[in-house]
Amino acid sequence: MAQLMSEEVDTPSILMVSPGPKKQIEDQDWQYVTIDLISGRRDIHTLENEDVLVCRRPTDEIVQLVEALAKLVAKDQDQVIFEPSEPSFELSFSRTRRGGIKVEAWLDAGNGISGICTWDAAGIRFYTNEEHLTSFVKELAQDFQVGEPKLKPVG
Repeated sequence: MAQLMSEEVDTPSILMVSPGPKKQIEDQDWQYVTIDLISGRRDIHTLENEDVLVCRRPTDEIVQLVEALAKLVAKDQDQVIFEPSEPSFELSFSRTRRGGIKVEAWLDAGNGISGICTWDAAGIRFYTNEEHLTSFVKELAQDFQVGEPKLKPVG
């Protein structure tokens, strides 16, 4: 399970992304994803019967996310917004002026249950650092078996 920790120590926030089983629909490969959002004592989780999916073929959305985050870590880009084809969640990462990274994660209220994207969502936002983001990118790549990301050393 890939975990992205906030830089806050007293009441930390965590974004967790876990791979689930794969599913084939005609000539496309999809994979179930579990999302957990924790902020202090509050938590939000995808539901067991919720269809939260990412496309793996013909376009591998996890590879796209890992590559974009690696560019953010390398300071080759300042922002990553990730919303899969089945829009049950959205992840946003933005480099800040003070050098940290602002993270926002939203779970759509409807799409994973009804199949209709509602734009109503629950989520979290927090600040993290490059070290935490680098670990998250490596864990994400490993968990979803997409190969080692090309990451420049933090520092």
